[in-house]
Amino acid sequence: MLENNQRIKEIDADKLLKRQVMHGAKQRYPEMDNTVKKRIKEELIVISDKKLAKFMKKEAGLQEYSHHLDDLRRQQAHVLSKEQEQIMALAQDITGGPHDGFSMLTNTDFTWGNIKDARGQDVQMSRSRYSLYMTSGDRRVRRDAYQELYVPFQSHLNTLTTLLNAELKVSLFRMKARNYENMLEVALDGPNVPTDVYHNLIAAVNDNLEPLHRWAAIKKRVLGVDELHPYDTYAPLFPEVEKTYTYEEAQTLVLAGLEPLGGDILAIVQRAFDERWIDVYENQGKRGGAYSSGTYGVHPYILLNFNGTLDAVFTLAHELGHTMHSYLSAQNQPYIYSDYPTLAAEVASTANEALLMQYLMDNAQSDAEKLSLLQSYVQDIGSTFYRQTRFAEFDLVLHEMVENGEPLTHEALGQVFGDTYQRYWGPEMVVDDEERMSWSRIPHYYYNYYMYSYAVAFAASQLIATRIMAEGQPAVDDYLQFLSSGSSLYPIDLLKLAGADMSTPAPIVATTKKMDQLLDQIEEIIARR
Repeated sequence: MLENNQRIKEIDADKLLKRQVMHGAKQRYPEMDNTVKKRIKEELIVISDKKLAKFMKKEAGLQEYSHHLDDLRRQQAHVLSKEQEQIMALAQDITGGPHDGFSMLTNTDFTWGNIKDARGQDVQMSRSRYSLYMTSGDRRVRRDAYQELYVPFQSHLNTLTTLLNAELKVSLFRMKARNYENMLEVALDGPNVPTDVYHNLIAAVNDNLEPLHRWAAIKKRVLGVDELHPYDTYAPLFPEVEKTYTYEEAQTLVLAGLEPLGGDILAIVQRAFDERWIDVYENQGKRGGAYSSGTYGVHPYILLNFNGTLDAVFTLAHELGHTMHSYLSAQNQPYIYSDYPTLAAEVASTANEALLMQYLMDNAQSDAEKLSLLQSYVQDIGSTFYRQTRFAEFDLVLHEMVENGEPLTHEALGQVFGDTYQRYWGPEMVVDDEERMSWSRIPHYYYNYYMYSYAVAFAASQLIATRIMAEGQPAVDDYLQFLSSGSSLYPIDLLKLAGADMSTPAPIVATTKKMDQLLDQIEEIIARR
């Protein structure tokens, strides 16, 4: 660390402060390289509160950046000496090795054999084709694809266990070096999310597993099988109503679905349509998938590969959620707060999906169409909320095992993963040996406590959408404040603006009750068919 009496390039401390906080040092001061910016950051972290207060008082314009400075300085207790920080910086070049090894092994070195598709033709299995086959109406195809997927993972379990162990040891090293009590604190201290949020999520979901157990029982009954297996979890229960949509029809549906959000947000959506913020169709050399990209100073851009399916309509609504969030944050916040934190990133997108889904269900033309929509919604809660929480719970157990010095063998990992899977899905599920090694194929376990954020954001979005539909303008006003706040507050405080207090289990419980209500509707329709 720099001593307070040292100066960089003879710039005095108050100028250093201004350069650090005003709209990003490199954007405003292009002559400053990354080394200088890093050293300015170091200076700001170690400067005394008294001296910082003096600078803030002297320069009124710095008040706008008080949250940024608080965020920068709140981790002072975990900042090391200059020499120790240099060692930590050098370690960055090697700590990514476990993830890189996992990625190379599973994406490049692994090969799969063939299975027969629903028409009896030989097709080679791959990770990208797995999801397609898991939604097949042919159970034999689902089973064969499921079993084939795990063949290379089975033959490399020792290597995969070693890589995951190494990744966890990297996290343990950072925890000990920076004087944290546990690895969860390290991961959540960066965005300043209380660890209670993580524990509340897991505890509340475990107290409310009945809707998922109920869904498993419905699946087993509708599929007409003696045993329910993991390869049945995405099986279609009800024939989808075959509909295709033009892009213009998709626009009309999205606007109708988002109508509860009110004129201010609908005006942004209409601008995105009218002013061609969206690259709509697949094209030669175009990246696959969909995303929304926001850049400060200009409106966001959306990339789609619209193909006319209902899923493509939901994708449009999803990406427009990101666009609304990016646009309103940039319009209402200075550059330094114009982005939004990871925990809040998927709230607007999934809230849009919830509003659109409710509109479509309310306007379904037949029981068959409504059943198809209900199945999709329940499946989404199962995969985005329950599944990600299950992954987060396993993640916590892994880290705690390492912290306690317990050996991580692939047998131990398989036992914990399989038992957790059984507890979440309940007595109707038969847990296959392949599922017990499923931990070995999930890249997110190399991202240091990442998966909880999906479940938390999903629960928040469901509560927000429900509030908007039930309460109208007051809830919309709260939501607009959330969308307009960027990163000017910490993630949990941002979500509170929209009425989702994730420091309590209430939003989690509300999501489980929502699933129960959807299952009620499914069973009512089945009963009268």
